[in-house]
Amino acid sequence: MTSVSVLQEMPLFAGLDEGQLARLLGVMRQSRVPVGTDILREGEQSDSMYVLARGAVEITKRLGIALAPESDRWRRKTIVRLSAPQFFGEMALLGDRERTATVSTCTDCDLLEVTKDSFDRLVETDLSMGYRLLYNVATVLCERLRRTDRDVLKLTAALSVALGNR
Repeated sequence: MTSVSVLQEMPLFAGLDEGQLARLLGVMRQSRVPVGTDILREGEQSDSMYVLARGAVEITKRLGIALAPESDRWRRKTIVRLSAPQFFGEMALLGDRERTATVSTCTDCDLLEVTKDSFDRLVETDLSMGYRLLYNVATVLCERLRRTDRDVLKLTAALSVALGNR
């Protein structure tokens, strides 16, 4: 279904050779997920990262603290839409196991899943691969944090203006 070439296209796997990518692919569970399926749900416990090999997903967050039923999609805000090749859920590999958002398929998708246990065993046997993967995850998380900081600043400024607090 999925080959090493899909992984080579992704910044997350930059610096890994074909052998390392093949070993990583070997511990990943491949699946096809139909359109309209929630892959992850905000607040649930999980320990897997996903690679989106084909298709598109939408990442949403609940608005406020209201506990809306899952059918109340209008109470969720779309944060971003991702198209393959891409990845999500990487924080689960670093110990944060409560999902911070819901990820739903917008199209039929091919996914690769790696659990924290599989990831830990793999990188313990190849420390250079472990270093490179963790470095790449940290780089991606830093960029996402920078974008979030910019968004928070824009929202704070807009709220301040709306409230008359210049």
